Amino acid sequence: MNRKHMRIVGPVALAATLSIFGAMALISRAAEATQGVSAKQLSAIVSGKPIPATEEATLRDPRRGKPTEPAADAAITAHAKTTVAGEAWKIVSYRSKSGALCAGVTWPGEGQEMGCATMEEWFAHGPVSVSVGARQAHGRPLTWQTFVLSGLVDLNRVQKLELVSTDCSKRDISLDSGGFLLDITTSGLIARGIWPYEVLGEDGNGRVVQRINVKPNRPDTDAAKAAGIKAPTVGAGCG
Repeated sequence: MNRKHMRIVGPVALAATLSIFGAMALISRAAEATQGVSAKQLSAIVSGKPIPATEEATLRDPRRGKPTEPAADAAITAHAKTTVAGEAWKIVSYRSKSGALCAGVTWPGEGQEMGCATMEEWFAHGPVSVSVGARQAHGRPLTWQTFVLSGLVDLNRVQKLELVSTDCSKRDISLDSGGFLLDITTSGLIARGIWPYEVLGEDGNGRVVQRINVKPNRPDTDAAKAAGIKAPTVGAGCG
């Protein structure tokens, strides 16, 4: 599979894709003053379900001596687990040797993303930090197979996330107790031109406190370029 990771807003935490994949960064304009997350949320971030010992070894060993190296006593935990079309997805997090929060998506059958940032860096552009990734199936260079939204929310300021798609339909994005989010757009929706467009972060009163444009680009393969493939047009009423 061919995978691309397109950074939308937030620190390097979910953008440090395996080096064989390309990355592109876009920054949200919805900058807000950073506030510290609650002690309850921090506790939930570090107290997810521990990953198996065999998986922990494969995560620790390649990162020794790197900025993403876990602290020796750090618990490595899984969050926001979801199963889509028989594939198990999750976010893995831990505390690095420098004390930063490290997190990344486990892509089924492919590998583990990981990057690290301080809490201030996580929320430097607002209370919602989101990444969008995409992958293609083998032999399908003209279209994406899956879109993946992932990230972290400051639960002091945002209690609900909503995804607006390019057809103006909406769906809630689940948040776990630590504020992690993981949302999958499947190939069936993609084939119908229903792509992610915008994430809305709402406070406890239903007020939108952050809007993040997450609309992915069309595949950058030579075949897609030659065929004139374009991302779907966003509906006029989506704004």
